[in-house]
Amino acid sequence: MNVTAKNHDEVSALLTVTLDKSDYKEKVDKTLINYAKNAQVPGFRKGKVPLSMVKKQYEAGIAFEEINKQISEALNAYVNDNKLRLVGQPVPLPVNELDYNADQVSVAFEVGYEPELTIDLSKYEAPHYKVEASDKEITTSVENMQKRFAERVEQDKIGKDSYIALEVKQVVEEGAEGEHNHAPKHVTANKETKAVYDLVKSLKKDESVKVSKEDLVAKEDLAKELGINKDEAENMHHNEVEVTVKDIYGLDLAELNQELFDKVYGKDEIKSEEELRERVKKELDEYFQQNADVHFVNKILEQVSEKEEVKLPEAFLTKWLLFSNQNIQSEEQAKEILENEKNQIKYQILEGKLMTQNEISLDYNDVLAQAEQLVRNQLAIYGIHHLSDEEVQKYAVEMLKDENQVRQISSEVGMAKLKDAILEKASKKETVISHDEFLEELKK
Repeated sequence: MNVTAKNHDEVSALLTVTLDKSDYKEKVDKTLINYAKNAQVPGFRKGKVPLSMVKKQYEAGIAFEEINKQISEALNAYVNDNKLRLVGQPVPLPVNELDYNADQVSVAFEVGYEPELTIDLSKYEAPHYKVEASDKEITTSVENMQKRFAERVEQDKIGKDSYIALEVKQVVEEGAEGEHNHAPKHVTANKETKAVYDLVKSLKKDESVKVSKEDLVAKEDLAKELGINKDEAENMHHNEVEVTVKDIYGLDLAELNQELFDKVYGKDEIKSEEELRERVKKELDEYFQQNADVHFVNKILEQVSEKEEVKLPEAFLTKWLLFSNQNIQSEEQAKEILENEKNQIKYQILEGKLMTQNEISLDYNDVLAQAEQLVRNQLAIYGIHHLSDEEVQKYAVEMLKDENQVRQISSEVGMAKLKDAILEKASKKETVISHDEFLEELKK
């Protein structure tokens, strides 16, 4: 068995795998003997079928299966031993016919691989913001806690402090044919959802207003606040929806006392309003800083993508697209698709190089820890901050039974480790700003 390489350039080559007949003949013969021992052929007792008959019927198939297996293993071993990071998958050259009785069989593969590249992160620099929560943001966060545990107070009419529970259902035209089982949507509006609030503010409980399909398509804010996305609005079966006020209420905010502190953070974790505000500020600062760190990393990655030269095996990738996608019918079509995907391929190569050069690897404990954090984040949305570590882990393990979740979480862990490496090695212009200023920076 032998693999030879003929380089086309520094990122593509022709790999030829050659097998001697002796590499596979013994295994083929053993398999045929086992077939003969177990074959059940009319006119012969089990185990007494002539080997010549078994060979005639099965030898070609068994030989080709063994040859394909050994070629695949040899190709993979060559790629791994030479540490080639393939782009796409090997493309076999056409073979008219393999003669398994020949002294040697050879199959050639076109391959493309990533270029040799070293990225020096220390030569890249970007603003690194220290984002601090304002008193206003702290107060808003505390008020949201109070709202979460507030008591509802029924109201007779809609005011500026009202919450309006609405039912949104399609109006079936008179004489419309067929069944019309369109489940109504239920949304809650207040002064923050301005488009819907303006629509219903003059209504009383159980009163309705109709909105045309044309208005829903034209007024995206209104449709969104009614729980109808753009696609739903454009493809709605009927010409109107009826919006009905089902309830009107205000919120009697929960008092800032020990009972509320315990509900949010667990018993005796917080003992005063001052401690609460300090904890909220700490949490907001940490959250804002995570976003600021991501912003810094993205800016560095943008520079890396712009400045690092990445040579792609374009001729190979064109062949690979034609080989692997039956919907691509011509070389011109493959080249057009490649041109559209070039930047994404380059970015993936650069990301992979950074992961390798910074020795970033994943294990199950990394993925489990990230799943546990996701569980905690989800629970926090509902005001649950004090579930035990054992219970959190139980939910996380259940989450990781889903292969898609494992892939997604593994990607997040890998990017988090890469983020840490970039934060450590890239140069920072440290700047203290408010959260509002940081949000303006994100718009640039």
